[in-house]
Amino acid sequence: MNIVLAIIILLGYTIALCIKGGGVPSSLSASVFELPKGQRWIWTVVLYAVCFCVLVPFWWHGVSFLDKVSENTQFLAFIAIAALAFVGAAPLVADKTDLAYKVHCVAAVVCAVCSQLVLVFNQPWLLFCWFPFVVAFVYMWAAHFAWRTKTFWAEMVCFGSTFIFCLI
Repeated sequence: MNIVLAIIILLGYTIALCIKGGGVPSSLSASVFELPKGQRWIWTVVLYAVCFCVLVPFWWHGVSFLDKVSENTQFLAFIAIAALAFVGAAPLVADKTDLAYKVHCVAAVVCAVCSQLVLVFNQPWLLFCWFPFVVAFVYMWAAHFAWRTKTFWAEMVCFGSTFIFCLI
């Protein structure tokens, strides 16, 4: 149930911001700039809530992300969740020279890599979730089309494949 709650929280935020912003942002992190300045804390709360939901087993359905992975890969799952928390802690990434930008980018890459390594070692067939993204990316590259939302869709594949893993 906690994984379902994490999905609802993330999807609710994403859909609301896509509607409010009039389309898909270049990345999920860029969506924070769609929020009014006084409400940008919502981004951090959303990511922390997702981290909490996937990390802590709730009493009515005691399964967490860490419970779903093998003992040998639990550290990767934990690092992925911790990195996601760092992404939430450093949301304002407009200034590329700022330390927060560097923390945000490193944490985002660590989160993505670790979450996908968990899949490689536990349910490698879930990597097929990447197939539509790779096909679209190759098509856009071959057509010399500027695909400004590729980061957003890569983030969605990472979240989606990880959530599917947690639900099965």
